[in-house]
Amino acid sequence: MVPWERHRIERPYRAGEGSEEDHVGLSPTLLRLIRGEPLSERVVLDVGCGSGRLALALANEAGRIVGIDRAPDAIDRAWERSVALGLSNVTFRCLDAETIDYRDLAPIDLVVANLCMSDEILRRSAAALSPGRHTLFAAFHSDQWKESGRVSQYAYAEAQLERALAEAGFEPIYLGVEQDVLLLAAPTDGLAYLEASGLAARWKSDGRWEGFLRYLQNGGRQLTTKARVIVKARRR
Repeated sequence: MVPWERHRIERPYRAGEGSEEDHVGLSPTLLRLIRGEPLSERVVLDVGCGSGRLALALANEAGRIVGIDRAPDAIDRAWERSVALGLSNVTFRCLDAETIDYRDLAPIDLVVANLCMSDEILRRSAAALSPGRHTLFAAFHSDQWKESGRVSQYAYAEAQLERALAEAGFEPIYLGVEQDVLLLAAPTDGLAYLEASGLAARWKSDGRWEGFLRYLQNGGRQLTTKARVIVKARRR
């Protein structure tokens, strides 16, 4: 089994800090791994493409990119951005990645994803890829926002992801964990970060806010603002 490569950054909270980019931006490691592929010769499927962040970052290097997402507003933004950039090799479609057959989209050579992964997506990726082709993706690690006391249904622990890859028919080539941990001098720092990053309202509605308050009241003084698994795997 490929050993896990681990990178953890701890840093103190700075007043006024907090942005969406802190936890949804593209991993430099993921970009490096994808760009190690012969992209100009590949038809790339970007699963859960959102507003096109990953697809547009690769567009000038890839032969063709198909981005799919089930959110119509995100697909609209992706199209607008691609038109503004004058791109002709990128297509975006409003589709559910967990229900469609990827083979109906195009002869796919490479499947990529940024923070959109599930066992079902892995299975459908494997069905669309020929043996020897790759999937490369970043997914949430189970430590993401662990201080709230809840784990996202879309997050993976290491052993869980290894099983999912094996069951889908993939052999890992690279496995990595990247974490950014914010050190809080006081409970108010953590709450201020959530407000500034736009997460407070969501956490208050889904129960994570109360869990984080309990964590702070019990003396907890950190917040895992980013925890990802980065994967490159080959179709067996």
